[in-house]
Amino acid sequence: MKILISSLLLVLSMLSSPLWAADSITVEQLKQEMASNKAPIIIDVRDEDEYLAGHIPGAIMVPAKNVEHHLDMLDQYKKDEIVLYCVSGRRASAAATALENAGFKKVRLLEGNYPGWQAAQ
Repeated sequence: MKILISSLLLVLSMLSSPLWAADSITVEQLKQEMASNKAPIIIDVRDEDEYLAGHIPGAIMVPAKNVEHHLDMLDQYKKDEIVLYCVSGRRASAAATALENAGFKKVRLLEGNYPGWQAAQ
């Protein structure tokens, strides 16, 4: 019985922890950084139609499904702060994992993603 309870607690703790390793940044923090000379590289990992319907000013569009194919182009930003966003965080976290696996060290996820950005406008 103790083993079953311990196993259940372990599974529950794993489910409650984030699915990504990247740090996060709030919309307010991002706005402050954008207003200063410390603006990060902002990457919109949504699809083209979503990007064209509206995006954060200055964001580069690299759909999450194509991130690994664009690593050469993104390599110039390897030492820069990078902020990723999508709609729900799922694609952004997958893209963050791909970038971190490729050696990018300063990857952050936008809290609230694009809906959070829109709500703050």
